[in-house]
Amino acid sequence: MRRWFLIAAVLVLAACHSSSSKKNGEQAFLDEVGTQSKEQIMARGDALADKKKWEDARKYYTFLSDTFPNDPLGRKATLKVADSFFAVGDTEGFTEAQLRYKDFSNRFPSDPNRAYALVMLAKCSVRQHKGPLRDLTPLREATESLKQMLQLFPKSQYTPEAKQLLSKCLEDLAQHEYLVATYYANVRAWLGAKQRLDYLFANYPETEAAKTARPLADKVDEQLKSGPTPSPTPKPKAQTPGQH
Repeated sequence: MRRWFLIAAVLVLAACHSSSSKKNGEQAFLDEVGTQSKEQIMARGDALADKKKWEDARKYYTFLSDTFPNDPLGRKATLKVADSFFAVGDTEGFTEAQLRYKDFSNRFPSDPNRAYALVMLAKCSVRQHKGPLRDLTPLREATESLKQMLQLFPKSQYTPEAKQLLSKCLEDLAQHEYLVATYYANVRAWLGAKQRLDYLFANYPETEAAKTARPLADKVDEQLKSGPTPSPTPKPKAQTPGQH
């Protein structure tokens, strides 16, 4: 009994020490930033970010973001908080960054940095896409973000990057349609193949996938004209085709 009491006492003391250390650390941080200007706090965060100490840098950015939400520097810090999550490079980081870029875009619609937020929002979506025969939702979300950015900020410094990324997204979406159409053709489901190809040509006519698909389209048309009534369209084993 005495042994368990001693163990419990040690655990309580350890917890108290941990809590005390955390409070002391928070107070030390507040004491530090309390003596610095906004610019100095930002510089401190940037110095830590340059060393890839994302969590430490995030403390300084978050302080600026929370303390000066409507100040230009505070808004820039808000984006840098999102950047710090994006830089981590894992699923959790991309998800958190995505939420923050979207929140910035919604909260500050006229801020010139919204263009950057929309491009980064698209990048978060692209990074979460798993492949040409997987869920296309991330690619479609990225496409919408980029189209919005290009419409709102056509002369932004981020416009060339946005156009390039949009082109890639459209190519990947087109490639999905081509692969599904090819599957249908391979199992002689000609009507299903034609439907996917028609969608491809209607929505992504300028893509390389559309050019590659032309010979297949000719073959499908020939089969539909000369062959028997097509059998019901099967579903690809890799993934059920996306809804359009």
